[in-house]
Amino acid sequence: MARLIMPNAVACYYRYRKNLLLEYLRNIFSFFIFSHSNDLDSYVFQLIRRTERLTIIYQVLRHGLSQSKPVTAKSFGYRKLNRWDWIIGITSLINWCRGLMLICNNNSESVAIYLGDAIFRAKDHQPLLIWLLVIYSILIIFREWILILESKGNLEVLSVWNLCLNGFTPANLKMDNINCKKLRTAIIIVSIFAYYMMLVFPLFISMLFIVPLITNPWMYKIPKLFFTSFIWSFPCSFNISFFLIGMIGFSWYLICLLSFHLYQLKNLLNMADLLNRSTATISVDRQVTLLCLLAIRRLNSFEFAVKKLRYVFFYIVIVFAFSADVYVFLGGIIRIYNDILANSLVIIGVLMLSVIGAFAIAFESFISKLDKLTIKLHQLSCKNKLSLQTASKVLELMDRATGPYNGLKIGDFVTLEKSFFILFILENISLLMLFTVNIGPLIK
Repeated sequence: MARLIMPNAVACYYRYRKNLLLEYLRNIFSFFIFSHSNDLDSYVFQLIRRTERLTIIYQVLRHGLSQSKPVTAKSFGYRKLNRWDWIIGITSLINWCRGLMLICNNNSESVAIYLGDAIFRAKDHQPLLIWLLVIYSILIIFREWILILESKGNLEVLSVWNLCLNGFTPANLKMDNINCKKLRTAIIIVSIFAYYMMLVFPLFISMLFIVPLITNPWMYKIPKLFFTSFIWSFPCSFNISFFLIGMIGFSWYLICLLSFHLYQLKNLLNMADLLNRSTATISVDRQVTLLCLLAIRRLNSFEFAVKKLRYVFFYIVIVFAFSADVYVFLGGIIRIYNDILANSLVIIGVLMLSVIGAFAIAFESFISKLDKLTIKLHQLSCKNKLSLQTASKVLELMDRATGPYNGLKIGDFVTLEKSFFILFILENISLLMLFTVNIGPLIK
């Protein structure tokens, strides 16, 4: 009898814990999506301000969300007299020259000792140094370019979603309540991820620089090499931490901005749905006119933001996707240095490609939603007897929604569409095959 009671009791206990966990997750989901409390808005306000403060500290942007006017440059150019900018710039130049000298003097022991070559005489020493210098150059160019854009006032579009700091209310965001809460949830998730990534990354980079000092046997044979490598690891880890955090911080601004525009478009679809279901014929004409004016204004705002940032998107997608392919190639096919580094490179490369792919999937729906908006406007025109002025506004909006200027631009020639993700995967696979066939035998 006891043998029968014990399994039933265990099964009941696990069923109870499972129901408790599901209820807890349901409560959290409903709290983030449907909560109307001011406490959650104040929490989001503090979270955004904390993340923004970190991006200013790490010099991602000098003014955070307050991109109201260009930075006034003085005689020293766009850096002005900012101490952190000068420290990062000078140490970046020193580390870049150091990497170039180590590549040119590959077999010199004295140069390796003075410049602190942590991977001295390691397996694949030369390809590793070249790869590190290329990645370092990519990060330097990205950071300096963003600071130049900010100094010229081209990043003013990033402050559009600054309205969220006043509360996620329909009156403030000019959206319905459901889309306000969904936007708030998206910003919470992205902000928490970016905030803790920026906190943890310096520690992770520091640990990464310690690994070669411990695993390289030449550090124990040449004590001077260990000492100089340890000293040189401080400015190098300092720079790379700032560069990677700058990439994470700027991605936070971009994703929050695009989420704001995306939920504004979803709100237009909901408004069109309500008008289609409406039975009142007196106020429909005026409501359709207001919908058209609001939609044109929001589409123009999104087009202006995308036009300002199209080359930034191009750099992120092309350069970082190419870097991810190199990571997968060096780690998965060449198995560079050792198994720990090789596996780490494969994981980083796959994560980078996954993030870019997820970004493409999330925001390629912009054009499909514009198509839905065009369909709903056509239904409104057929269902209601509109005045000539309102009908012309509807035709103007339909022409605007089907025009060639919509969607997320990547450079001047590519627009983020449904087929982009498939083409992106195929291009990366073909690039990896090209690396394997042509470059793999040379490195091996």
